[in-house]
Amino acid sequence: MNKELLTEQEHKMLQLFAKSYNRKNIADELNISYSSCRKLVNALLKKFEADNLTSCLIKAYDEGFIKL
Repeated sequence: MNKELLTEQEHKMLQLFAKSYNRKNIADELNISYSSCRKLVNALLKKFEADNLTSCLIKAYDEGFIKL
């Protein structure tokens, strides 16, 4: 996947999930509603063709989107 296909918020969200933040904490950190956070998660799952957040994070790591 091309890194340019992710929005800035989606990229920040991946980084925060990699740091073990939960959806509520991420929503607070990004100053968005919990509902918007859920929509961003669904967008990430589609972009990475993942069934769940864990596989999404693994793919994001493997493709160099996040570092641990």
